[in-house]
Amino acid sequence: MAYQSFESLEELHVEITNKCNASCPMCARNIYGGRQSPDLKISEWTQEDAQKIFSPQFKNLKNILFCGTHGDPAVAAQALEIVELAKTQTSATVEFYSNGSVRTPSWWAELAKIMKTRDQKGYYRSTDLCVFSIDGLEDTNTLYRRGTQFSKIIENASAYIKAGGVARWDFLVFKHNEHQVQEAKALSKKIGFSQFRLRKTTRFAYSPDGPEKQRVLNKKGDLEYYIEPPTQKHLVNKNKQVFDTMVHNMDQQKSPQPQIIIRCLNKTKFQRIYVNALKQVYPCCFISSDTFSPKSRLFRDYQEKVSDKYGWGFNSLDHFQWSEVLNHPWLKDSLESSWNSSKKQLKRCARTCSSTVDPITSQSEDL
Repeated sequence: MAYQSFESLEELHVEITNKCNASCPMCARNIYGGRQSPDLKISEWTQEDAQKIFSPQFKNLKNILFCGTHGDPAVAAQALEIVELAKTQTSATVEFYSNGSVRTPSWWAELAKIMKTRDQKGYYRSTDLCVFSIDGLEDTNTLYRRGTQFSKIIENASAYIKAGGVARWDFLVFKHNEHQVQEAKALSKKIGFSQFRLRKTTRFAYSPDGPEKQRVLNKKGDLEYYIEPPTQKHLVNKNKQVFDTMVHNMDQQKSPQPQIIIRCLNKTKFQRIYVNALKQVYPCCFISSDTFSPKSRLFRDYQEKVSDKYGWGFNSLDHFQWSEVLNHPWLKDSLESSWNSSKKQLKRCARTCSSTVDPITSQSEDL
């Protein structure tokens, strides 16, 4: 298996904090856009943590992706210092994802100065890149990115770009903002974004209200409104219907038996591994996200198939060295062999990385 050696790993996906200033309704860190989940154990990296995790043993590391499962990396107290460590301890490019509504313009200008790699050859990511997740304009962005301020985001993004940073605008499209796609794209060009990308979510499949709407609650737990998928067919994820059906069937214990393909283990592409805010190592952020909420069916599935056998701390970089974690039986052999058995494979693997359904890469469309 690919994780037996440091040489095989080309990308680190890291969550340096699970703190966030926003309350997005489809994010597991909060209850449908309201209060924070009581199951979330708040944690954040220090510079010392990053120094250990960005190990010089990764000889072929090409990219470090700062994108949290539950948090926004810009919120981390030592975010600038940690990004600078990534740049000085490795030769990797950096991708940094944020809603952009925290910090000051001078902070973002400083980040741009740190993220200065240009035209690295031989990899899918040739430059350092900051991705700003902005889902609409002044009147719509906060309907999903609750707790953010549009004018502040634009001010911060502008400062980052003016300081020499390369940036992309990611636009998560819904019914309430689909009419603003072209206007937002025009604004992105005016500001100086190098890319404008639509994001077509399949997360409505997890909605308790059915796959055509998602409730949004306040911190008291009261219903405020619903968000809905876009009405224009070309803005809907092409896998939405089949993914909705798959999730429904699996939740009803009608488990399919798909052939599994995990992108980070595909030898023809790059090799990636994920480290969360608790400094726990997982093959990907998707499996990691299933391990914090005991109420979740996917949590119970992981518990039954992994943690009941190996415990909960075998992948902790607080307690083990990288070499020990990478050579643990689950990462080294058991996970991959489980894909050959519908009874042993994780439901997360089946629903997220099935060869018959592609809910992740089908989300993105550059305009």
